[in-house]
Amino acid sequence: MKKNSIMNESVVKQRTLGKEISLTGVGLHTGKQVTITFKPAPVNHGYSFVRIDLEGNPEIEADANYVVNTQRGTNLEKKRCENPNL
Repeated sequence: MKKNSIMNESVVKQRTLGKEISLTGVGLHTGKQVTITFKPAPVNHGYSFVRIDLEGNPEIEADANYVVNTQRGTNLEKKRCENPNL
């Protein structure tokens, strides 16, 4: 095997959006008007969700460790901790 081919296999290609884009529609389960906005991310950031409808605009990363339910969709939950040493 060539040295270059081994190095190329370990390289993870990243892509992001060129600009912000929003979509508006009717929520599937709520029937309410909803808007989702996709924004470009910095290098090595990954996917995350920011709840602008909640106080403090909490952010949760798209991580399988946060999945708490998969019925009718995927629910993520990230518990907050008062003591960062716990």
